[in-house]
Amino acid sequence: MTKFRTFAALLLMMLPLLAVMAQKPKPTPTPDYFPLRVGDSWKYRSTTADGKQSDFTLKVLSEEKQANGTNLYLMETFSTLPIHDWYSKPTGQVLVHRVAYPKNEMKAEYQPVKLYLKNPLGVGAAWEWKGKGMMGVDIEESSRVTAVETVDVAAGRFQAMRVETKVIQAGVPVTKTYWFANLVGLVKSMTDTGSVKSTAELIDYSFKKSR
Repeated sequence: MTKFRTFAALLLMMLPLLAVMAQKPKPTPTPDYFPLRVGDSWKYRSTTADGKQSDFTLKVLSEEKQANGTNLYLMETFSTLPIHDWYSKPTGQVLVHRVAYPKNEMKAEYQPVKLYLKNPLGVGAAWEWKGKGMMGVDIEESSRVTAVETVDVAAGRFQAMRVETKVIQAGVPVTKTYWFANLVGLVKSMTDTGSVKSTAELIDYSFKKSR
């Protein structure tokens, strides 16, 4: 009986501690504005200035460990034909290494490796890249995070970082605006070449319940 009373007393003393532990908040996930996980996919709807619409998907097909310890991710963009891009995510950055069009066997290595995004994003962050892309075309890009905005698209409402990118490709200026949401990725984009304007919006993504 004495042992039972001692055990009961200890249990009563531990109950407040157990209650506090049960209420302890879950750790906050590390911010990531360009999540890459094999099998994840995103579906977008593109609309041109004259109202023409088409859908395309992005899907992470594979990952491969590199000698420097980072992973190289293969992402496929699919509309009428597949496009393959290879990304890596060293600390604080998202890099694009190469691009390929499997159906017509066209491919290119970015020279140097292209800085696509700083990650995580913060208002005022800026970065530049200058190099060569497909068929040795000269490309210059200058990007800046200009604001945090609420974005409503078919996939939902997101708090997103607005990234404005000025591009000069083969001497032609292009303005691109992107909206990236934490732990989701790209939710909206706008492209303006002067003569051609288009908008792409996220309409669905595969990992809504797993994040």
